[in-house]
Amino acid sequence: MNKDISDEFKHNDFKGNLAIGKLIFEDVPDNLKPFWSGLILSSFNDYVKHIPESIGELYLIIDHENRWVEAHAQFIKIRQFLLNNKDYQPEAYLLLAEKVAKITYNACGQPAQFDADSGWYITSLAMEAAAYYKNDTLNADIRAIILLFINNKKFKGDVYAAKKFLIYRKIDEILWYDWDPIGVNSTTDTRNEYQGYVPEIVRLKQNGMSKREIALHLFKIETERMGLSGIMANCLKIADRIINLSY
Repeated sequence: MNKDISDEFKHNDFKGNLAIGKLIFEDVPDNLKPFWSGLILSSFNDYVKHIPESIGELYLIIDHENRWVEAHAQFIKIRQFLLNNKDYQPEAYLLLAEKVAKITYNACGQPAQFDADSGWYITSLAMEAAAYYKNDTLNADIRAIILLFINNKKFKGDVYAAKKFLIYRKIDEILWYDWDPIGVNSTTDTRNEYQGYVPEIVRLKQNGMSKREIALHLFKIETERMGLSGIMANCLKIADRIINLSY
């Protein structure tokens, strides 16, 4: 991708520009498209008052590459939610989730693929949904993920490094949205509360630690560093999600 096009992406708001959306999407390695688009979608988790169950289930499908085939049926669930909730706002968020489900299914390589241009709408829908919330942090976060493969050229030549980065981001989200032992994830001002623990959890995963070993590490953080009583059952649930993230 030449410098002029890259600069255009950096200064464009993406809304309604399908040509730019196409070029951005096609710049993402095929086997990383579900992770990339899923992170864009999950950027809204702090802002959406009611995350539909069908979208929450989609995140779990994206986490496990061997489950991507299930995204076809998940798209139907998300579409049904949209049809049954005409007043849901922002609608662009639901439409974005539909596209993410389509992209995820297409990545599994099974028959009955969705339209090949499904991913071209990701950038436009993401920025349209973000505009609804009028939040500079949300806009910046989404833009950073959208431009991940444009701003980090090394990822194009090293897909493994790109995937490690995406998984790092995913573990950060799991600790914030699902682990949250202090119970502060309803407040965006404390978004960095658990980020200091992310590198050590990533290392445990990279070193092939078991679910129980990662759960024990989380439990020790809760009890020894945070001074909490700790909930081992929840730590095991979180550890299971972490070890099942695909490299």
